[in-house]
Amino acid sequence: MKKRDYEIDDKIIRTWSTFVPDEAITEVANTLRSKWINTGKKEKELRGKASRKWGFPYCVAVNSCTSALRASLAILNVKPGDEVISTPFTFIATNTVILEQGAKPVFADIKYDDLNINPKSIEKKITRRTKAIIVVHYSGNPCDLDEIREIGRKHNLPVIEDAAHSMGSMYKGKYIGATGDIVCFSLQVVKLITSGDGGLIATNNKDYYQKLKKIIWYGIDRDTKITNLLNPLPENFRGDVLGFKYNMNDIIATLASVGIDHFEEVATRRQIVGQRYREELADCPKIKLMKYYNDRKPNYQMFPIHVENRVRFAKYLLKHNIMLRINNRRNDIYPMFGGLRNDLPMTTRVDQDVVLLPMHADLTDKQISYIIQKVKDAVK
Repeated sequence: MKKRDYEIDDKIIRTWSTFVPDEAITEVANTLRSKWINTGKKEKELRGKASRKWGFPYCVAVNSCTSALRASLAILNVKPGDEVISTPFTFIATNTVILEQGAKPVFADIKYDDLNINPKSIEKKITRRTKAIIVVHYSGNPCDLDEIREIGRKHNLPVIEDAAHSMGSMYKGKYIGATGDIVCFSLQVVKLITSGDGGLIATNNKDYYQKLKKIIWYGIDRDTKITNLLNPLPENFRGDVLGFKYNMNDIIATLASVGIDHFEEVATRRQIVGQRYREELADCPKIKLMKYYNDRKPNYQMFPIHVENRVRFAKYLLKHNIMLRINNRRNDIYPMFGGLRNDLPMTTRVDQDVVLLPMHADLTDKQISYIIQKVKDAVK
């Protein structure tokens, strides 16, 4: 029988993999048997665990990181006619949420050496219509937060961190999400912690926290709702906030909660893989590794490299049963974002030569050695 698109030959070393602890199967079954599978105690438990582990001042759980980003823009009152400065080198969801709010994404250029947004380019793009700044910690390698936050303070602009790649990454001794205006995480299927799909929002701003709790569930704060005997809406519901249906249910919260319990297993393995790649491919000709900073700790959600003639490179590795991928293209190639920009030189370079090596906790030492050798063979 012919394999379907989502089926991959067992011989292939995959770019991605999903980490689901065995314990999660039992715990999800227990949640299902409890018959409370809507937002409840498991969702609350997840938020508490995440806050304690990574130092989040306040935490909200949602059904995807895309929802987290959209809700964040909404509580900041981003609306038609506004502009949001963002990176063009990211998955499209970072920027489609801006369009959903009726606003315009304004693309700043990125840095070639780490694929993160360039603070100098951000400041050049600010106008009187700018309402917020969105940054991405690309591949779990934190961006220049101090410089970006200073720009935000200078121009009175909130900074939203798209931390979809960055659970457990650190910037200057603190976890991503422990500081910052609004930080949005993904629990999608290939992330270090997965709930199948889902997200978390961390913030150090109590006002943002209160607004986020309301907007993710029809304008109702589930933590403070007063149940009415007959009315389907709480007694204290005022209908003064147009909210969404972005809440996380207890089924996926259970899955993510168990993932937190086992986080160090997957995080440690990725550190081993990342360090071996960095050490053994550092002097490889025709390949340039990302820049990793001494004051930051990546989680190695992905391992991007720059390589000459990446199509030939990818074909060679696939011939040897190693799958490579491009995580995203520059967003301005898609018409919905207004067309190709000619003022993003580093984005242009990156869009032509970046590729991802396999990076996940299921990689064996033997597979890592094999990948490294074939990468070296491919660029001889």
